[in-house]
Amino acid sequence: MSQSLLLGSGWHPPLFRSEINALFGDLKILHPRIVLLDQSIDDIFLTRISRAALVDDLLHFGGYTHNSDFNLVVNEISNWCKEHLHPGSFAVRSKKLGSGVENISRRDLEKEVGAKLFSDRNPVNLHNPNYEIVIIVAGDVEGEVHRDSLFTEPCIVWGIRENNWSKTNYLGRQPMERPFFKPISLEPRLAKLLISLAHSKGNTPQNFIDPFCGTGGIAIEALLQGMNIFVSDLDPTMVYGVKKNLSWANDNHENIIEVEKCSVKDIADLWGSKENSIFVFDPPYGRNAWKSDDGLELFLSSLEQALKIDPNSVISTMLPAGSESLENNPDSDYIVMGRPWSEIQKEVNKRGWKVIVRSPVKVHKSLARMVVICHPLH
Repeated sequence: MSQSLLLGSGWHPPLFRSEINALFGDLKILHPRIVLLDQSIDDIFLTRISRAALVDDLLHFGGYTHNSDFNLVVNEISNWCKEHLHPGSFAVRSKKLGSGVENISRRDLEKEVGAKLFSDRNPVNLHNPNYEIVIIVAGDVEGEVHRDSLFTEPCIVWGIRENNWSKTNYLGRQPMERPFFKPISLEPRLAKLLISLAHSKGNTPQNFIDPFCGTGGIAIEALLQGMNIFVSDLDPTMVYGVKKNLSWANDNHENIIEVEKCSVKDIADLWGSKENSIFVFDPPYGRNAWKSDDGLELFLSSLEQALKIDPNSVISTMLPAGSESLENNPDSDYIVMGRPWSEIQKEVNKRGWKVIVRSPVKVHKSLARMVVICHPLH
């Protein structure tokens, strides 16, 4: 089995695809929430996929079809499984995405495929099987939390679930469970997503830098991934709190952890040159401690400083945007940080960066953020 299939979270399919592209490079899209990688699942793959925030399932890829003839689909899945299923007990699991596929009942698929595979060599065990055959019946996914302009034909995809992987669990790391908490704290799924989006294919970052660290929500996720932590904030209360939170999360890791009170305009002098770095942050636009007009200046300063510290780094951030940005129309000039996006992008380019990803995220009610990923222009 040389290909791997990833099922993405329905929370944000566009960012799921961007995340997998950042972590692994080239991918084939079978459905807005299903991507295929020409990579086998080994220890290196499992380590890298553990950094993903928006993956719901991981399969050794079996096949896919747009066919809606039930009997033909059953035979195709069964024939593949007979060839690839090792001796041991099995169960057939199914999932329906969106509207599913016309004339195809996932429950009937489970029953018929299971009946064709059942034997002394492969007995059925629904509670604790050696292998789980997963069939995904995927149709139109309109109505998801975030709008997705990608359209694909309904399809049926199948494979065998990887037993050595499980979906990320954030129990114990929620903002209110940390020693130091403020309402501005970023929840861990978003923090982890911003970090994974800052990866580039074939490269695992060594140094994490956040010049607006707040309570340290993003830094905690980077620490858990084994990165060296270099974070700062102009607010001494935040610096004190981040030290407490990182000490709480460290769990005897041997990473470098440095926390300083510093203006974003001075972080290049503070940290010096650091290769293989990523800059991941939620800038302080909107905090009571800052004037709104200062927000853009602080963000642009971070871009200038990042290039001085590591000219080959990646910027991953979330910028305040109007709720209309959730329409996610690539042709619309949405307001971001109080300015039309076209103006923001020009300023980013002037400072030596190009925007790779721009995608809105709903925070709550009418509050939105624009996830922005930048790579150096060179």
